[in-house]
Amino acid sequence: MDAAEKRYFKLYAGRHLIRGRSNHLLLFNAIAAMDVYDEEALLRRFKGRGFTARLAIAKQRLHNSILESLSAYHAHSSVDARLRRRMHEVEVLYQRALYADAERHLGGVERLAAKHEKFHVLAEVHVWQRRLLERTHYQGVTAATLDEQRQRTARLLARMTELDALWDLKSEVYLTLYGEGQARNTAQVERVRAIMARPGRPQVDALGSAQARYLHHHLEAVAGFATGDLEASHAHLLANRDLLEAERPIFIDEPYRLLAVLSNLAYVCTRTGRFKEASEHLHAYRLAPAAWQMPDTEDLEMKLFATGTSLELSIHCASGEFDHALALVPTVERGLERHGEALGTLRRAGHMFQVAMALFGGGRPAEALRWCHRLLNEAQDDQGGIVSYARMLELMLRLETEDKELLHYTLRNTERYLKGRSRTHRFEQVFLRLVRDLLKPLPILQQRAAFQRFHDDLAQLAGDPLEQPAFEHLDPLTWAESHLSGRPYGELVRERARGKSRAA
Repeated sequence: MDAAEKRYFKLYAGRHLIRGRSNHLLLFNAIAAMDVYDEEALLRRFKGRGFTARLAIAKQRLHNSILESLSAYHAHSSVDARLRRRMHEVEVLYQRALYADAERHLGGVERLAAKHEKFHVLAEVHVWQRRLLERTHYQGVTAATLDEQRQRTARLLARMTELDALWDLKSEVYLTLYGEGQARNTAQVERVRAIMARPGRPQVDALGSAQARYLHHHLEAVAGFATGDLEASHAHLLANRDLLEAERPIFIDEPYRLLAVLSNLAYVCTRTGRFKEASEHLHAYRLAPAAWQMPDTEDLEMKLFATGTSLELSIHCASGEFDHALALVPTVERGLERHGEALGTLRRAGHMFQVAMALFGGGRPAEALRWCHRLLNEAQDDQGGIVSYARMLELMLRLETEDKELLHYTLRNTERYLKGRSRTHRFEQVFLRLVRDLLKPLPILQQRAAFQRFHDDLAQLAGDPLEQPAFEHLDPLTWAESHLSGRPYGELVRERARGKSRAA
């Protein structure tokens, strides 16, 4: 709870004093003053008071009282909250036999719900409209009245059915890709394409509801990204950005949708070499909370750090501006400390990996190794493949620092890890073969030949959409070129990025 919510609760609870006292307020103030909840300290503090014998019940009642207070405090905080309150008022008027007032009130609810496409509320409005018709035993009701009611219900049902179908399709695509991001095998790609080509899929046009148009573009953007069609994904993300801005009143209760679209746009633009456009979307992402009047909460602060900083690191690393990326490292360290476990394992691991890549590109492989080890120590699962990429980055860094003493050990651990997770992507096989070759006591010319073979194999994989995540995370082709040309890795990344940007 923020300070204003706490203050409101104290006023709310103060209205229900018994002989000038409130156990709720006593418990609330005591718990609010604690940095870490300590039940033993509570029992010692309130020893002798009746409620300590039933502390679990007292806490549950306090919990319910806080919820009632928050409900009252936020009664007008969103369109949904206002509609729920007004629908309850309709019920109150009806129960007091104020039927004309209830009907007028219901008309206002219907207009507000229609304006903001709150179809679930409109369904409830229709139930009450039928109840009001029945109350008078259909006095004054004509066949035309019933026909109009039937048509309105049919239109509403069609809208809701369309949204349900689109949501189901989107969820199936996400479920297919869960834990991998872009599809990494042909079976995944085919499943996504089969979902998108399913007979009976809703065909949304410009006359569809804003909610349906949003889901349509969202579905197409996700499927495009999953199958490697980043241009299609970019086009549909732009369409959704424009839709959200044009239909802001409809989506005003869901401002995080805009944050998601803008962050995805920045990411896709980075992948396709549109670095200037990516920076513009990132700037819009950071301005969106003020423009959409989003509540200043810890959750929003965490999202802005987690996504905004990650995107900025991605843009700088992909464009070869490693000095700018390294300038963000203190910000990342503070953010990881500030938000702790609330970020989740995947987000924390992603930030650590990006910092390691920034240090690698900035010519500081020993420091990059420390961040790799921190990631591997903290991350347990491999959602998104980030742990696998971190293990391969560790091998690259061992080679960069010529630490062959630990390279044997690192290679064995990596092979065991990948085998245990059935990761058999072609890039991993090619990369591990290079490491095995370089572990042998080869003369300089044969080491160069190993890197040349590695480079040539990578060039064949570079056009395969299923292998793109490895190129995105590690940029191994540029690393191979660095060893073959003798030029710094960071310099080559910057040079390649400029060519990619001009092509975009």
